[in-house]
Amino acid sequence: MVTLDKPTFDRIFKEVPTFKFISQSILIERLKVNGSLARVAIQHLERDGLIKRIVHHHGQLIYTRSVGGKDE
Repeated sequence: MVTLDKPTFDRIFKEVPTFKFISQSILIERLKVNGSLARVAIQHLERDGLIKRIVHHHGQLIYTRSVGGKDE
């Protein structure tokens, strides 16, 4: 089970949807979080429709910001 503290959670949900290119590596580098937290944050953002997947590769998932909302 992975848990986020409130300041990190708020920072992720404020900053990450503004990135043009989003991946686990980007979150680790820019936000200084570990890989588990980055994966959970990305999954949550995708579920909420704030980001969308553009590439699914066996080693890396790549996302971008969702500009049209949940329907697009």
